[in-house]
Amino acid sequence: MIIRQTNYNNMNNFNALMEQQNKLYDIYNKLNSTHKFSNISENPIDATGVINVNTELQKLETYQKNVNNATTQLDYLDDTFSTIIDKMQRINELAVQAANGAGGTATIDACKTEIKELKENIVALANTQYNGVYIFGGANTTTPPYSLEDDGSIVYSGTPSTDPGHARKLEISDGVYVTLNAAGDQVFGNFDNTVDPPTGEGLFKVLGDLEAALNLDPADTKQITAQLDNIQNSIAHVSEVQSIFGASAAKLEMTQNTLDETKIILQSQRANLQEIDQTEVISEFIKQNYAYQASMQVYTSMQNNSLLNYM
Repeated sequence: MIIRQTNYNNMNNFNALMEQQNKLYDIYNKLNSTHKFSNISENPIDATGVINVNTELQKLETYQKNVNNATTQLDYLDDTFSTIIDKMQRINELAVQAANGAGGTATIDACKTEIKELKENIVALANTQYNGVYIFGGANTTTPPYSLEDDGSIVYSGTPSTDPGHARKLEISDGVYVTLNAAGDQVFGNFDNTVDPPTGEGLFKVLGDLEAALNLDPADTKQITAQLDNIQNSIAHVSEVQSIFGASAAKLEMTQNTLDETKIILQSQRANLQEIDQTEVISEFIKQNYAYQASMQVYTSMQNNSLLNYM
């Protein structure tokens, strides 16, 4: 009877020892893995929280890529606007020289030649591409939006600015979009030299009329002078469009800061859900180790007593 009771006690002590050993092993694994759980079944609530946070982080990463992409494109667009404005300023200087008539025909011819080259440069800039996409063509991104005809006409074949579909946009935050392009007719206008008098609008109409005044024999200084205000208005218009995209660039910078802050918050939330508290777990490990050692001593003592019972 005594032997049966002793065996029973030994079994209980052995089971208790194994339980303490398993607990110690689990805590040891936590220290090595740094994660509170390895599968959803261990902690469904926190595991679901981690999945949700990871989903938000993936979406955030997409937004950050869009912000970087948009920032690069708008920087490129801004540089293009600045180059156009510089060339228009030079055209204004040449038009003032030609309007003054100082230097006679030779000066006017020199101004006319340079203005013609600058006009061609601006048409080329109106056909600027970014990563193979024409930035002033609206939705028509694969073909040049402008063509300079032999008769001097400057024809726009991109998506009209009146078409809502002309804008290309990127989502940079939940429900927040930024426009990456401008329709060419909104920035440059057009010029039709096939009719008399020529028709058109915007910057290209101004350049067409200026060139027509320069091409008269002799050049009409009064008509050239009449275009000076129009040139300044065209420069102001391009500057205004540039400032609109400048505001978008500022919005991108603020959005980037917000996304960075949100990412830090989400990463902290994920860490709280899935990562162990090292200090807490180490304390638990020490406590459990003491409990294991105590169980080991009890088990060893009982084993020794059991041996005495057989002697």
